[in-house]
Amino acid sequence: MSNNPSFMGSLARIVAPEFPLILSLIFGGCCSNVFALEVIVKDVPKSGQLVTFAQFLFVALEGLRNQVEWGSYGPRLKPTKVPLSRWVVLVTLFFIVSVLNNLALGYRISMPLHIIFRSGGLFANMVLGTIILGKRYPTGQVVGVGLVTMGVVWATLDNANMPVKGAEDQADTGEFLIGITILVIAMILSACMGLLQEVTYKKYGKQWREGLFYTHFLALPFFALFYTDLMESAAVYSASPAAPLPVVFEQVPVLGHILSTLLPGPIRSLLDTIIVPKLWAFLILNMLTQYVCIAGVNRMTAVASSLTLNLILNLRKFTSLLISILYFNNDFGVGAQMGTGLVILGTIVYTHAGILSSNKKKEPTTSTKNTVQPVTTNEDKRLS
Repeated sequence: MSNNPSFMGSLARIVAPEFPLILSLIFGGCCSNVFALEVIVKDVPKSGQLVTFAQFLFVALEGLRNQVEWGSYGPRLKPTKVPLSRWVVLVTLFFIVSVLNNLALGYRISMPLHIIFRSGGLFANMVLGTIILGKRYPTGQVVGVGLVTMGVVWATLDNANMPVKGAEDQADTGEFLIGITILVIAMILSACMGLLQEVTYKKYGKQWREGLFYTHFLALPFFALFYTDLMESAAVYSASPAAPLPVVFEQVPVLGHILSTLLPGPIRSLLDTIIVPKLWAFLILNMLTQYVCIAGVNRMTAVASSLTLNLILNLRKFTSLLISILYFNNDFGVGAQMGTGLVILGTIVYTHAGILSSNKKKEPTTSTKNTVQPVTTNEDKRLS
């Protein structure tokens, strides 16, 4: 048997015992989340803060049960395995990135472009990894990231290519540029967060449950800054048309089929009595699917290399992109299609180069860990 597993052989590791459940969480949760978010954005483009707050609140409340213990004086938070100061830095970055990504959707950024643009995070991660951690990357990964970056730029320019006819169009162009600027800032901060998280997990172990809770729980006070926006968005949501929950959720692919065919009659009848404004129903769906998505990603982080994680997340983004284009009939010109092709090709090249690099590192000893990124020096000292 060859000592160098093939590309497809390496990808076959994805079907490890725990991976089918994780893949279901990631693809089912994240793709359904994109659908719910698309509905909300089309009706209320600038309600990103309310969406982000709802997501953070739900994840924090759900995670509380795993982080509380009973002491002599009642319930208290368990001691953290990662220093709280490290979580504070990570949660600040995570909060800013989440708010910026949702905020950008209110500035004429289409959902397909939003998905494609965020795929360009590989470039920011590679540049900052080289500058901050002194990482060295295989030539294939550099080429892959270059292709992804070219694809993102091409798709962005195609989306911005529209005739300017008047003051309103000029304003639209200005909004689009603001949206792109927001996405660029979010991409850079997200890369910084990823590097810090990588170093944190390497030093303290992959405490994904603890990280999931604290990155959401500690961010809740920040939303006081957006109190006025939250109240205005809530008023708009409450004024949206009301309907029974099953009627609203039947608009969602797969979920509607489950509700109509798999739920027992009594439960379906009970749900028919719950009448809520449409936007609140989709916000609830967005919260639930966001949690499922994040839980899947965090579980994947704990059992797989970041190379495998990167591959799965990019495949998930591609699936979400198809949903956004085909189901919602979003504009997708030839330039955007070519850009998407480059993003997909770049992801494959990057992944293949990473697998080859990992296999080479495993040749000297069977105990070497399979990691996504090249081995670095003194990174813990630089970010500790």
